[in-house]
Amino acid sequence: MMKSAPRTEAATVLLVDEDLEQCLNCKTKLESQGYRVVCTHSAREALAIFSCEKIDLVVADVQLPDMGGFDLIGTLASLRLPIPIVVNTSDSAFQFSFRSWAADAIIAKSPDCTELALKIAALLQAQAPKYVH
Repeated sequence: MMKSAPRTEAATVLLVDEDLEQCLNCKTKLESQGYRVVCTHSAREALAIFSCEKIDLVVADVQLPDMGGFDLIGTLASLRLPIPIVVNTSDSAFQFSFRSWAADAIIAKSPDCTELALKIAALLQAQAPKYVH
C-alpha cells in the first residue's frame, strides 16, 4: 500500500458565528497562523458554503440567528464526513448538554481566540494527511 504525499496547502476553517467582532478576531488569529478562514454568520450560509467548498474543520457557535448552532452541528455530523467540529461558545451549559455529542471539542469564547487556535491545530494535526499552516 502506497502512502499518500503530505498535504501542502493550508487547512480551510469554516467559522460560523453571529458575532461579527468575534468572527473577525478569530479569522485574523487563524489566518496569522496560516489557515484559510471562511466566515459566515448563519447556519444556512454555512451549509451552503460547506456544500461548495472543501472545508477541513468547522467552528460554530450554538447561538445563531437562523436554524441555530445545535441544528447545524447535527446536520454536519449526520453527513459522517471526517471533519472535526468545534463548538466555540459563551454558553457554559452547552458542555453538559446531550446535544454536544457531535462536537469534537467545546471551547469557551475569548476575544483573542488563542485556546480555539490551539484546539484547531491539535485536531488537524491528529488527522491524516498532515496539514501545513
